[in-house]
Amino acid sequence: MSTEICIINPYATAISNEKIKLGAQKILDKNSSIFISDKSFQEDYYDLHSETINVSKLVNEVETNNSSDAFIVISFEDIGVDIIRKITTKPIIGLGEATFYTANMIANKFSIITNLSQSHEALKNNLIKYDMEHKCVSINSIEVPVLDMDTMSKSNLNKLDNEIQRTITEDDPEAIIITSPGILNLSKNLSKKFNIPIIEGVTAATALIENFVKLDIQIKKFSTKPSRNFGVPI
Repeated sequence: MSTEICIINPYATAISNEKIKLGAQKILDKNSSIFISDKSFQEDYYDLHSETINVSKLVNEVETNNSSDAFIVISFEDIGVDIIRKITTKPIIGLGEATFYTANMIANKFSIITNLSQSHEALKNNLIKYDMEHKCVSINSIEVPVLDMDTMSKSNLNKLDNEIQRTITEDDPEAIIITSPGILNLSKNLSKKFNIPIIEGVTAATALIENFVKLDIQIKKFSTKPSRNFGVPI
């Protein structure tokens, strides 16, 4: 069975798209493939409010895609995922939901390390929605913009290392979610270095979404378009 998974990356750059594509392909079966759009919505994605009101471009990416079997949105706040589920019967997942469910299956408690603290409110709300707020013992940030993590400078790596060690010492989690796709190639090394499972969103989402496609479950649309029958006929 041939499967095509579409990855929609609102923060698309050539470096991040290539890293995400290669990371996802390592998880996929040999008969599966990745389609990743080179469109970038980053000008519309600089804070939670702007992300929330600019989901139309994400919706259009799905509505105009007739070839892919499933979708991954590169957003740890899972922006647009609920809305897109209303317009397609195909599986779709965001990075936040994928990592939360993965952590829930391997750990009794977990911590989250984000790029920026401005994402904390959305993550906390999603943890409540997914009924996992009691499993998350801490959410902290390294205060490094998402796109800056593409280059993974020594300074950024030191910030991440220090925050992982502080989180382990102070919060005692059994797993750590790191919200930056920039650590895609580093998660295994970080797991070995700190002796704790490090969960990264792209690989977690890819593994889950491919299995949803294999199950061939017919997903019902969340809602249908209302009929435009206004008023009562006389």
